[in-house]
Amino acid sequence: MAEHSARRPLIGVTAGRTRMMQGAWAGHDAVVVTEHYVTALRAAGARPVILAPQDAWTDEEIAELDGLVLTGGTDLQAALSGRETAPTDAVPDPERDAFEISLYRAARRAGIPVLGICRGLQVIAVAEGGTLLAHLATDLPEHPDCSQSVTEVDVAIDAASDLALALGTAPRVPAYHHQGVATTGEALRVVGRHASGLPLALEACEGSFVAAVQWHPELTAPEHEGRGIVAALVAEARSPRVERPSRPAGAEHHLV
Repeated sequence: MAEHSARRPLIGVTAGRTRMMQGAWAGHDAVVVTEHYVTALRAAGARPVILAPQDAWTDEEIAELDGLVLTGGTDLQAALSGRETAPTDAVPDPERDAFEISLYRAARRAGIPVLGICRGLQVIAVAEGGTLLAHLATDLPEHPDCSQSVTEVDVAIDAASDLALALGTAPRVPAYHHQGVATTGEALRVVGRHASGLPLALEACEGSFVAAVQWHPELTAPEHEGRGIVAALVAEARSPRVERPSRPAGAEHHLV
């Protein structure tokens, strides 16, 4: 288990892959993650560590980290949420899917605090037995179209949540996604919604800190000033690993 002291917390940040298009390395794969995550974590006092898709980490290996951020990226495989592939699905990365789901589950066993961002929320939902909506434009047309560019949306956040402590109960946030949560398993509770009914924020009902948001907090000014949900993750990463009190789970959430 990692020692907690005055040193900067080590926060694992997952990355995707892309094909280089020009120069000497054209045609080669590259590990990619936007710098916004790194900037926000550094502003909050953490030391980011980039984690590329790879073979599964053991519980002992992930315990060397103080926190984990599951980042945005391409769609998860449709089969992971029990549905057929849709024409609107982006090309998935099965290796990344398997790595991040395994990493999340190992973090839970080790008591590592976790923040899921956009795709990261969907990874957490699926890892806990939830399902996803394939394409909000058709599955939930009442929700604003966030599929073409970063779009500001309003979120109603449960006052009795970690997220409310970090952001308040009615933030406007930058979203960029075309899929969303349809159902959540019993281990998670919905703590933030859009007026359309779409869950935009999840937290764990018990155990170590888990927060997941269907938007991009790493883009906002408070995060770059060391405040907000990223800072909340880093604060948890600085704290000794203790069991947190249980919160009401309720029945599995069904949106549609």
